[in-house]
Amino acid sequence: MTVLVVDSPFEAGTDLIVGELASAGVPVFRMDTAEFPTGLEFRATFSGSRWEGVLADGERSVELSAIKAVYWNRPGTFRFSGLSESDEHYARGAARIGFGGVVTSLDVPYLNHPAKASAAEFKPRQLQVASVAGLSVPRTLVTTDAEAVRRFARMVDGPIITKALGMPVVAHEAGYESVYTREADLDALEGVDMTAHMFQERIEKDFEVRALFIGDECLCARIDAASHQARIDWRADYDSIRLTAMPTPKSVLQSLQRYAAVMDLAYFAADFIVRPSGEWIFLEANPSGQWAWANSPELPVAMAISTVLEEWCTL
Repeated sequence: MTVLVVDSPFEAGTDLIVGELASAGVPVFRMDTAEFPTGLEFRATFSGSRWEGVLADGERSVELSAIKAVYWNRPGTFRFSGLSESDEHYARGAARIGFGGVVTSLDVPYLNHPAKASAAEFKPRQLQVASVAGLSVPRTLVTTDAEAVRRFARMVDGPIITKALGMPVVAHEAGYESVYTREADLDALEGVDMTAHMFQERIEKDFEVRALFIGDECLCARIDAASHQARIDWRADYDSIRLTAMPTPKSVLQSLQRYAAVMDLAYFAADFIVRPSGEWIFLEANPSGQWAWANSPELPVAMAISTVLEEWCTL
């Protein structure tokens, strides 16, 4: 009865989960897809209706039949050194379809299955599903047209913000730059036509909430920001925020449960703005959202996730 943990070796939250599972006496086989094939080998045979075989890393091994649950977070990409560009392209594709295909075909529950997590990353779809699930969402524009941005701002009749649609990190020659949510400057929209951009009305806020949906329940952290930048995007100034555990309103929990059912997710981190009126406004939901920074006795995220995985092992 083993939990397969698939992640990079440097994820603090995953370390906490592995520790919780170890304390509960649940065997864990942890791996990173980037270790394949030099540090990770496998063999798998399809017989009857399932894959049978073994995963091994030189020191440990696990039978595929012994895996009863999978925790899949953010593993690294396959790496192949010493190959030509064309051969590396072929090898990476073969690894993804062959090795990845076996590991994602186990007849066990995943938190989350990578195909489901990937599909759930599309922010425009998140807003649509959240709205159908009963959550309030901001008025939003996705465009490559600067004039459309100005028309949207006039319709909103107030300040608008812009946020990254892809990875919120840009690589430059001098290093990496984090792309945080910021107020849109209508006089500086150069480059909007280069790719898709998202703009939203800026919501008046009392505070924000990071809602961590796990299994069928939710742990919520109230986020109060002290600085101007953190009031726009609290990720830009962690030192100025204060976290407080708070209950999830019943209507919000029910909507998140419907959202999880549509997206077929066992975990996600949803961000909300709470208006001064008390209304919760859904912003987005990251299927691999980080949470180690919020884990505490009041917000026992690692324990909640490990409990779900342990329960799956006993089904």
